[in-house]
Amino acid sequence: MQFVLKLIAVFVILAENEIYSSIVSETLEACHGSNFYVDILLDATTKEINVNIPSLYQNNIILTCSIPFDKKPNCLPVPIVQYKFNQTSKILTFDMKYHNKEHAEKALFVNSTLRNGTTHSRKIILLPCKADFKAKAIHNNTYVTVTCENRSFNQSSGMQILQGDNIVSQCQWNKTTPNCISAKELANGIQMTTEHDPKIKYSCGMDGQFVQLNYTEESTVLPESLSYSSRLSEPQQILMLTCILLICSLYY
Repeated sequence: MQFVLKLIAVFVILAENEIYSSIVSETLEACHGSNFYVDILLDATTKEINVNIPSLYQNNIILTCSIPFDKKPNCLPVPIVQYKFNQTSKILTFDMKYHNKEHAEKALFVNSTLRNGTTHSRKIILLPCKADFKAKAIHNNTYVTVTCENRSFNQSSGMQILQGDNIVSQCQWNKTTPNCISAKELANGIQMTTEHDPKIKYSCGMDGQFVQLNYTEESTVLPESLSYSSRLSEPQQILMLTCILLICSLYY
């Protein structure tokens, strides 16, 4: 399932010669392999913008734009970035594909410079989407098995199982080898089994993203030693009882 979240940065002039403020989310979620989008409203006071992700790309910069007065912006993106500008709304949109190994927990900065020389920078943290998690806690009233999975587990820094804010189980990657503490490594995640306490709430964590778990009671499986009649379905039991009563009435 792909998850795309648009992040909007709105630049507002408070008054003449006053510094503008920006309205922008602090985090942006995206699923592995999907595109994420950033929308920036360019007003007449904006002279230039640049977008960078430190320590990720050469020179860190992924997009630069100069904005001539009352004209379309002139932009230079890196090859993996696409952009478009809506002349009517004055919104510049750029997008790129999200890869968990490259982007998870990285900071993306949108920097802008006004014509009066004022500069502003906003920090946006990129996070994996919650939709990519498969998390469950199954109990039998005595023990609970907590399972946390994500298709990007092998492209992550590691995964944790938490009780409240405390990590109780984890597997962290040491290059290509997982270092697990109180956890069983799965193909796409981790698992642990412990004593069940309904008051304890568990969550799964990976690369700054967290999902809460709800308990599911384990299904009861009938043992093979049960009698034949107890393993019959209700309609079958009714039919068998009817046949017995008919035979008894004929006999007597």
